[in-house]
Amino acid sequence: MLRSIGWSVLLLLGPSRADGQLRLVPLDIRVPRNPAAAWTSGRAHYVYELRITNVGRQGVGVQRVEVSANGAVVGSWSGDSLKGAILRMGEVGDGRVIGAGRQSLLYLFVTVAAPVATLDHRFLVTNPDSLAGPARDTVTGFRVETDPTPAVAIHAPLRGGPWVAGNGPSNTSGHRRTVIPLDGVGRIAQRFATDWVKIGPDGALWQGDSTKNQNWYGYRQPLLAVAAGTVVATKDGIPENVPLAPDRAVPITLETVGGNHVIIDLGGRRYAFYAHMVPGSLMVKVGDKVKPGDVIGLLGNSGNSDAPHLHFHVGEAPFPLKSEGLPFALDEYVVLGQTTDVLARWKAAGAPRQERQAIPAENEVVQFKP
Repeated sequence: MLRSIGWSVLLLLGPSRADGQLRLVPLDIRVPRNPAAAWTSGRAHYVYELRITNVGRQGVGVQRVEVSANGAVVGSWSGDSLKGAILRMGEVGDGRVIGAGRQSLLYLFVTVAAPVATLDHRFLVTNPDSLAGPARDTVTGFRVETDPTPAVAIHAPLRGGPWVAGNGPSNTSGHRRTVIPLDGVGRIAQRFATDWVKIGPDGALWQGDSTKNQNWYGYRQPLLAVAAGTVVATKDGIPENVPLAPDRAVPITLETVGGNHVIIDLGGRRYAFYAHMVPGSLMVKVGDKVKPGDVIGLLGNSGNSDAPHLHFHVGEAPFPLKSEGLPFALDEYVVLGQTTDVLARWKAAGAPRQERQAIPAENEVVQFKP
């Protein structure tokens, strides 16, 4: 067996053959960014991707992937679960089948009881036309070092609630799966992004005519600075969209995608991004110093937005999308439940759960301090 040099490259020997010929599994596996832990319900989650390239002349089928920590398997994907987690790059098709010279992107969301220093990977591979048959080779030795940097601790960007964490952290949310190539680098700025939508007392998101922004319960709610920092970017003057309409008020470009927005430098290469604000509602400008709880603007429906909500995420650079998304930890909130359909009328069920220094999961319904 040949172990990768460092953490990024892997070409390992398959099982020996009767004819004694050397046989390699032609996979080059790389992790674009080493994962740092995000916390929910007292457990650590490592969210990262593997770029798997077939450098050989024949196709390869990936049948199973296992991730281990400290010698114990902490995650495994096969069959439909693997098919749903791996995307064939540049074309439609089953990402488990990687043609000669082609690449697949594997999205991983690994949960452990406590932080770990490394994650080890095992791949069972076979011929591309026999995914259901026995494995032909086993690839082991690929190790990912985790980033020990703790998630940035912040306050909630909103008051009260209930709020739905739409498209929040999970392995299948739209934010999680959006790779955006800018300046020759594909990044996932929205890896931990959340679309915060407010629920009204009737369990709905709006009252009356849903095509009017002012009828949505979250519209014009104050947006709060999540930590002490400096405003490093703003955008204003973009008109708002009609809620749930198929079109946008302006063409969506890199300049308009976030709508009216604010970016705050939290220090330590951590930047908080607030998107889709009401035009003319920004209460800060570039260079302003803010402290936790300061109102920076109002929740709106501008840019690439379907309805009034706050898109919020933390990244490593002061740009809406040219940045890698980083985990954050809210100081406290109460989980009231979860929904499978954000637009459906919600009704609380079960006992509330207090969370501290954690990040809400996709479609959880939470309450912040008033």
